[in-house]
Amino acid sequence: MVNAFQMPLDAATIKDKARALGADLVGIADGRVMDEYPPDPRDPRTPSGITELDGGRVIIMAKRYTAGTTRIAKWDERHKYYNDEITLTMLEESSLEMVYWLEDHGYPAIIIPPTHVDPWKYDNDPSKHLSTLLSLGHAAVEAGLGTLGLNLQLLTPEYGPRVIVTAVMCSVECEADKPMETALCKGPQCGR
Repeated sequence: MVNAFQMPLDAATIKDKARALGADLVGIADGRVMDEYPPDPRDPRTPSGITELDGGRVIIMAKRYTAGTTRIAKWDERHKYYNDEITLTMLEESSLEMVYWLEDHGYPAIIIPPTHVDPWKYDNDPSKHLSTLLSLGHAAVEAGLGTLGLNLQLLTPEYGPRVIVTAVMCSVECEADKPMETALCKGPQCGR
C-alpha cells in the first residue's frame, strides 16, 4: 500500500481498538522474531509462511471463556459447545472489524483464526490432531499475554488457560510487546 494513504497508528491505539471491539486481552508480537525463532523448526508455521507482505506485526486478541462452561466436566456437553461457539463467533467478528479498521487506516491485514488448519496436511484421519497455520499460543507468548504450560497451552495471568485467541497480521509499524520473563506454570509440582 502507498505510504501516503497510511495514517499513523501506535500500539496503544491498536490495543484500545481491539478492546473496544470486545477483546479481553490484546498484545502485539513481532512477526520477524516469530520468523527467526519458530516454535517447531520442523514445522515452522511462521507469519512469512502465510504472507511475505503483511506479517510484520501479529496482533493477538483473546476472549475469556465463560465461567459456566468451565464448570461442566463432560467434554462433549452440548451447552459447553454452544457457549464456546458463541465466544468464538464474537472473536471472529472482532477480528474482521479489526482488519477493516486497519485497512481503513492504510494497512492491509489478514485474520489467522484459531480454527483454520492447513488442508494439505490432512491425510484422511479424522482422529489426527491438525495444527493451525500459525501457532497462536506461541504468538500470544511473543505478544506478552502469558506463558506456556507443561502441555503447551497458553496460560494468562488474568484468566489462566481459559482463553481463546485469534491473530490479525498486518504490516503496521508499531512497537511490539515483549514476552513475560517469569513462567506462570509452576511445573509438575503444581498438582493440577
